[in-house]
Amino acid sequence: MEIDHSNRSETSETSNFITRIYKGKRSDHSVFPEKDFWFYVLTWGPILFILFIYLYGGEPIGFQLISYRDPLGYVITALLLLFLLWVWFDTGYKIENGHIKIYSGPFRKKIKISKITKVNTTKSLSSAPSWTRNKLEILYGHYDFINLSPRNKREFIQALQKENPQIKMDQKLQRLYG
Repeated sequence: MEIDHSNRSETSETSNFITRIYKGKRSDHSVFPEKDFWFYVLTWGPILFILFIYLYGGEPIGFQLISYRDPLGYVITALLLLFLLWVWFDTGYKIENGHIKIYSGPFRKKIKISKITKVNTTKSLSSAPSWTRNKLEILYGHYDFINLSPRNKREFIQALQKENPQIKMDQKLQRLYG
């Protein structure tokens, strides 16, 4: 089955460009974040620890309102594990229809690319839908910002600037990707 691409618009060309430049696609335009070693440890360490307790743990000692062996303990633990796995495996960014759609487990955010004013580099440890310290700080609106960490920062910035050429970059980004 062959698809006819002869009458596609500029928007679909941009979409195809965005689709081609990213590895780790979830769907046509999804971008998965870069993941540092320490974020693997901080996420998978507690998951493995909880599983270890359930597999090899003895009876709880001392007073506990909810024991991990109680049915409610199983439910709470299962919900915690599902949440951690959901956030780990379902974090990413999607560029489509002039927006960056950000998803991280149950959390969703949508930013108009036309509202983005500047992109900076940051090594922030702030809570963000990213799994590394090397992040892009995206400033939009009046005082809003979000930290993202796409695997291929250069192509991500190029895709943003293609949609909004008014986006400024800090000096470090200009040297690296300018």
